[in-house]
Amino acid sequence: MIADRVSPAPGTKPRLPYSRVLWLAGSTMVVLGALTYWVIRRSHPPAPARYLTAAVRKGTLSETDAATGEVMPADTFTVSVPANATLTHLMVHVGQTVTAGRVLATFSDPTLASEVATQQATVLGDENQVRELSSPLYAAAQQAAITAAQDTLTQAENQLAADRALGTVRASTSGTVTQLLPPGTVVVAGETVAMVAQTPITAPLSGTISVWDAHSGEDVSAGTPLMTLTSAALNAKIAGDASQVATCEAQLNKVTLQDSPTQLATALAQAQAQLQRDQQTLAQEQQAFSRLASTAPFSGQIVSVNPTPPSSGKLLTLNSTALMVTVPIPETQIPAIAVGQSVTVTFPALPGRADHGTVQSIAPVGVYANGVSNFPVNIALNHSGGIRYGMTAQVAIMVHTVHNAWLIPLAALKTHGAHHFVDILSSGSAPPITRVPVHVVLENASTVAVRSPRLVPTDRVITATLTSASGTLHLKTRGRAVHKSARRKKGGKALS
Repeated sequence: MIADRVSPAPGTKPRLPYSRVLWLAGSTMVVLGALTYWVIRRSHPPAPARYLTAAVRKGTLSETDAATGEVMPADTFTVSVPANATLTHLMVHVGQTVTAGRVLATFSDPTLASEVATQQATVLGDENQVRELSSPLYAAAQQAAITAAQDTLTQAENQLAADRALGTVRASTSGTVTQLLPPGTVVVAGETVAMVAQTPITAPLSGTISVWDAHSGEDVSAGTPLMTLTSAALNAKIAGDASQVATCEAQLNKVTLQDSPTQLATALAQAQAQLQRDQQTLAQEQQAFSRLASTAPFSGQIVSVNPTPPSSGKLLTLNSTALMVTVPIPETQIPAIAVGQSVTVTFPALPGRADHGTVQSIAPVGVYANGVSNFPVNIALNHSGGIRYGMTAQVAIMVHTVHNAWLIPLAALKTHGAHHFVDILSSGSAPPITRVPVHVVLENASTVAVRSPRLVPTDRVITATLTSASGTLHLKTRGRAVHKSARRKKGGKALS
């Protein structure tokens, strides 16, 4: 229950609330003291800033492109049973290591062996024919045959002309014809048939006067035909001579067509063409026959064997000892990669080991996925062993290298729009920080190569601010800022 407030009696002074006054005074003094401390605290100069720096140096910087792939054999060779052949000997087993040239399996095919022998004989005959046609002695013999045929024809023609001349009576001297026997007169050899200049002209053979070639009273010279005699025996001989001439002409035409230089060249060309066709057939059959003994084309390991393969089925598979890795390279990096380029290869399954490789081939067509084309690049591994098929391989390919450039930590690079610069910490001079423009040439995850005529080897670039004006730790790297208590700062040397 609250007592009613009692008003003071009339004529008396009111009493002051001393406890409230004391409380208000004390509160006022505390606020004034705190405000005074804050003003005094703000009036002191801030603690000097401290920085992490790094030296500027000249050197070489490389950019690498990392990719992951699977270890695979560089070559794979599969042996199948040849058509129409049967397996005779299987000389390897799964897991066996073989060298190049090692016989893996042999097969038999009697029909193919017979065909090869027959074709070899055919090719040998073709070679002999070509050799004969191209021999100088053969060409000389052919020309001799043509010359002999020509001589035989000439002799036959001369004989025909001589026999035809037997029936012609000629004047033995020059003079006037005074006596001629009439046509149809039968005479015998040696009988006088005409007179020339009182000289008797006798018949060269027995026969019948058929025609006059001169007339009585005509003046003739020695050798002039006077008349023609005919007889069955002479006609038969002339016919025989004409037949012989025709036979000789046919023989000459034949040898001329067969043995002339033009015909000889044609026959040689035909023989050479036939030889080439038969040689190609033989090569095909020999190639098929060679598959009856399969040999390893390279050194490697047998990874599968089917000892009872079906006809023309796969018998075994050989993987090469040489290994390779296929990695996808983005289209933006492909121009910087060339065949023969050296790369570094590491294996997660073999920590601490790094092997070298060589770019063996670059796919001409890329594989498009997720908005970018990747080109498969085959890397031939230069390894000393211990690597197995199917292992994961991480490949680092050097795509760009800059020589004799200024190298600075990436954290020291600052950017304003399209311009880059670094802050140089000066020692004992004002201003303590100098801003220097730079041209970025190349950068990787931690270092950047720049060009600038204002940089010197003694410069130190600021990579982080250790203490801010407020006294708190302020570590700043490219793209991130971390605030920590100054008592917990870690890292490199702090320079004021």
